[in-house]
Amino acid sequence: MARILSVPERIRLFKDLNRIHKEIYSWKMIYENAQRGEFINIEGDARAVTNNWVPMDINEAKDYYFHDMDGRDITLLRNLFAWQAYYFNHVNPYKFSKYSTRKKDLISDSLGKRIRPDAGYQVRCLESLIEVQQRKDDGKIWISSSWQYRPECYGSASYITEELLPAMTKTTEGDERLANIIKEKYWQANDLNRDEFKRELDRYIRGGELRYRHWNGGYVFAASRTWRIKNLKQLNEALKVEDRHFQIVLEQYMRWLESKVIKLPEKDEIVLKKNITEEYSSFPRSQAMELCNHLVNEDKVNHSNVYLWWGGEPNSDAYYALLTLYFEVNPEDIGTSRFDERVLRNLRTLINISEKDVLLHSYEEYEPTVWRAIFS
Repeated sequence: MARILSVPERIRLFKDLNRIHKEIYSWKMIYENAQRGEFINIEGDARAVTNNWVPMDINEAKDYYFHDMDGRDITLLRNLFAWQAYYFNHVNPYKFSKYSTRKKDLISDSLGKRIRPDAGYQVRCLESLIEVQQRKDDGKIWISSSWQYRPECYGSASYITEELLPAMTKTTEGDERLANIIKEKYWQANDLNRDEFKRELDRYIRGGELRYRHWNGGYVFAASRTWRIKNLKQLNEALKVEDRHFQIVLEQYMRWLESKVIKLPEKDEIVLKKNITEEYSSFPRSQAMELCNHLVNEDKVNHSNVYLWWGGEPNSDAYYALLTLYFEVNPEDIGTSRFDERVLRNLRTLINISEKDVLLHSYEEYEPTVWRAIFS
């Protein structure tokens, strides 16, 4: 059985990651619990409160690193990982918004122009997010880019519903009362599907098989299996399998609609399936291709142990997580030169790709307190 790191061991892991990041870039990362919206100074064992850093003891650290506001574990992919921590913020002071900076607060060095570490106001810089988690099965530590599972990319609750509701209304030929009845029937079917899925998800988290599908959670776009992709040959193999799988599942979704809500006229069903297919081609298909191309190009310069993960595991909110870039670390290597060498080689690859891909980075503002901690 895999040995799961204790909380003190996890925090040591975070400190080592932060140390290696500083060796690569000369500044530190800051941790953020996405469920709390609070920053932690990893090196200083303190959390940001208003404009100050407040020291934490080990019990507080467990809460602020690993729990949401209600004290629940924040594991994202419930059956894959024993624990998760997010986010480790990599901030790039060389890529900043010129509208949020003053010329006197810019300095130049061998790498270019950057923001001064003692800027006394909010600064807006490029940010990439790194996540850390430990697998239940083999105990491997995963260090990854942020997970791509945005509802607007894959959730039938957003995109597919926008296409479906007009199609259902059209079948009523202007009968508003009938249209409302059909819409109400559709939402009732969705609610029942969600509630049944969450009951199945609870059993799945305890180790059972997940046999129920959450259509409104994006099952139409979820991969048929987990893919570990390193090169274009492996990507093309995955695309062939997933393209066929998508068409089968899309047909199943149409039949689910027919049995639970309404049978659309053939021409309207054809249009709906065409629109959903276009969305699948946009995400996750094209995003998997883009991430793999970035990885291949990056490996030409500096070969890494970074892989593209493409799967269909539901997260704790009953949505299906799809894509990330990651590398693995053996827990027994923590504190050794093997750990340092592996992280040094692979963390830079993760961050380089994240800064190239528009879905893996953003421009964010940081208060002077946080900014100074990153560069202290």
